[in-house]
Amino acid sequence: MPLEQRLQRLEDERAIERLKYRYAAYCDDHYDPEGIASLFTDDGRWLVDGEGGSMQGHEEIKAHFRALSAHIPWALHFVTQPRVEVADDGLRATGWFYLLCLCTIGEDAVVLTLNYTDLFVKQDGRWLFQELRGRTHQVSNWDQGWVKQRFR
Repeated sequence: MPLEQRLQRLEDERAIERLKYRYAAYCDDHYDPEGIASLFTDDGRWLVDGEGGSMQGHEEIKAHFRALSAHIPWALHFVTQPRVEVADDGLRATGWFYLLCLCTIGEDAVVLTLNYTDLFVKQDGRWLFQELRGRTHQVSNWDQGWVKQRFR
């Protein structure tokens, strides 16, 4: 692969990682619905099991996060171990990430972990989520831990 293409691939991978980190920052900012929705294509999908749900399009995503901020008033999302593969066409990509999230749900301090498998598309030179998909490992009260309480 020529140097220019290799450099573009690295820049694309880094842009996708930054997109994922922006998503986490919006979640940590009281689940900012406008900010989160702006990271998705018009018909983008947000699919997370457990505390999540299934939404498609900006309006459904915004409505979900407006409601979520009342249910989860505080959260810190630690996104780790990014692995991004850009398709040969340079316009599509898949990303895999881990999440460790500390949050308040109701009156409880909670720790949750999940795996993300996300699909991305490049539109007008900008990477966006086409689909964010999370598979929950556990959601546990902090004082119980995941051994005693794998799922709340």
